[in-house]
Amino acid sequence: MLQLSRFYVPKKVREYLKWRKVPFENVPNEFFDAIAEKFKKFHADNPLISIVLIAWNEEENILPTLASLANIQSKHSIEIIVVNNNSTDRTQDFLDRCNVKSVLETRPGIAKARNAGLKAAKGKYVISGDVDTIYLPEWPDKMVQPMLDDSNVVCTYSLHVFYDDDNHYPLALYIYQYIKLIGIYLKNFKRPHLNCGGASSAYVREVALKFGGYDESLKRGSDGTLAFELSKFGKIKLVSTPKAFIYTSARRMKADGPITKALWIRLKNNLKYFTHYFTTQKTR
Repeated sequence: MLQLSRFYVPKKVREYLKWRKVPFENVPNEFFDAIAEKFKKFHADNPLISIVLIAWNEEENILPTLASLANIQSKHSIEIIVVNNNSTDRTQDFLDRCNVKSVLETRPGIAKARNAGLKAAKGKYVISGDVDTIYLPEWPDKMVQPMLDDSNVVCTYSLHVFYDDDNHYPLALYIYQYIKLIGIYLKNFKRPHLNCGGASSAYVREVALKFGGYDESLKRGSDGTLAFELSKFGKIKLVSTPKAFIYTSARRMKADGPITKALWIRLKNNLKYFTHYFTTQKTR
């Protein structure tokens, strides 16, 4: 059964967010050292799980993400890789100081960066993430468990909770997220691949390599397209537990304008595509 939950940002997540926009030179050495020490365990030679994130000029957002990943608790061997998509700011300095394994992809583009991470990954399972996002300690284990339990499951995804960059959480933001959730549940019936975003989705690496990974010809939608191709080999499953929730910036949602406008756009889209949710997408 799909699980409903409140869309709030817990205190422990807000603690990480205090490190947003802190300049590299203002971060205490002891904070960096603590993260770097914890990242030693994420350099496994033979990992079961590869967590792969991509970054382009994310010096203002990357430290909270790395701090949250450093506190991951897993019963499995894990490697964490961040693909630096040719950043021109201090993104790489943060990665190096935190002892994070990184890959440089000079070609611009989300799909190209994600393919560079896929190529570098060694785990049986790849979990995709972003560096403006906060992750909970149990997130990786919850993401791969459906694939461990059932070999017919080749891809999973979890739910997003938005954090507001100015730390204001108006009622409209909560309403927006519940309307979005309705769309997610509707798509989950016949078109679950449309819910598989790059900030929190997992898949079987060997299956993704069969068709070449992410489609680099696409400027947008390469994550969902990857999931659609994966669905030809098995099932996609929603991981609905709050322990797999991710906390991501509302900045892209706000690009549509005020929250009320974004809310209206989301509602109209749900109504516009309502009948599509109950039909299977045709094979490309």
